[in-house]
Amino acid sequence: AQVVSSRIAPTSSLPFGAMSGGAVGEQDELERTEAMDILYEIATLLNTGLNKDTLNALVGLCELGVNPEALAECVRDLRKEAARLREQEATAASSGPPGVPALPTMGGRQAP
Repeated sequence: AQVVSSRIAPTSSLPFGAMSGGAVGEQDELERTEAMDILYEIATLLNTGLNKDTLNALVGLCELGVNPEALAECVRDLRKEAARLREQEATAASSGPPGVPALPTMGGRQAP
């Protein structure tokens, strides 16, 4: 994504989704929209699982100077944590009485 975003650099320093009170011309906005549509198509072909809003936020962060590799690592970590929490909730729902939350786990063991 780093190579793609550097080739489709906006004419202003604002992220794709940002507006500057009418300073961004209509043509610039159309070009940004087209660029985001192309990036979204690429992301979809690569099965990234990113929706347009998330992709727009990530591109905006890259434009603001966030390291794209570090950002990708954060996305991977957040997805792993979300999957772990979903699994924990599913386990808790199937193992305990209704309305009683399960104890958090620590490395496969239940916390004391």
